[in-house]
Amino acid sequence: MDFYRALSEYYDEIFPLKGAQKTFLHAYLKQESLRSILDIGCGTGTFALELSQTGIRVLGVDLSEEMLEISRKKAQATASTASFSSVDMRDLRSITELFDGVICIGNTLAHVSGEIELKQVLTQFREKGTHLLVQIVNYDRILAKQVKELPIIKTSHLIFSRFYTHRPDGKLDFSMKIEFPDTRQAVSGSNLLFPIKCELLKTALLETGWEVSGLWGNFEKEPWTEDSPATVLKAKCIPG
Repeated sequence: MDFYRALSEYYDEIFPLKGAQKTFLHAYLKQESLRSILDIGCGTGTFALELSQTGIRVLGVDLSEEMLEISRKKAQATASTASFSSVDMRDLRSITELFDGVICIGNTLAHVSGEIELKQVLTQFREKGTHLLVQIVNYDRILAKQVKELPIIKTSHLIFSRFYTHRPDGKLDFSMKIEFPDTRQAVSGSNLLFPIKCELLKTALLETGWEVSGLWGNFEKEPWTEDSPATVLKAKCIPG
């Protein structure tokens, strides 16, 4: 079984929507009075479908056709108004609509090639919406502690493992493995990541016309520290 096909098939089992995420997102919509959302790196549509239940317009975009196919099936099954399209976050020109908010959740942003491309992507986000919500792994912690493995996720069907290899150029090779104990099968895949530290992200946002308006270490809204599991940040376009 191809790794990414397997990942898409079991993605919702590995990464189910958690209560804190749901509460955070609905509060965010209400606080910022958002009526439309562009979900960058939507995966299997978990967040897009949840947000569409409030009656707002949602477009989810991703590069994985397998993920998008699952998103569309879920939308049809739940009569959701959310729509989905194959779009690379590095090139959003095919998206002609404007949105109140752009969300980029699930470590999608770390797939940029470096600081220059990060700023290019954030600039494009600003061209599509006036509010931004980003969540990535807290790479300050990963780099400072030279973390080489994330916690293993076990379900009734599988074991999901994730590993980091710290490269001399400062980037990370991110390896993943899905094991199926019942059949003794396993599939693996890897990605190259640009570990975006918190200060770098804030600086890049400022330099691309964003003003940071909130920063947390998780979706429970605990204060961000170098030891936080995640970097959750919201921003607004700087007028002018």
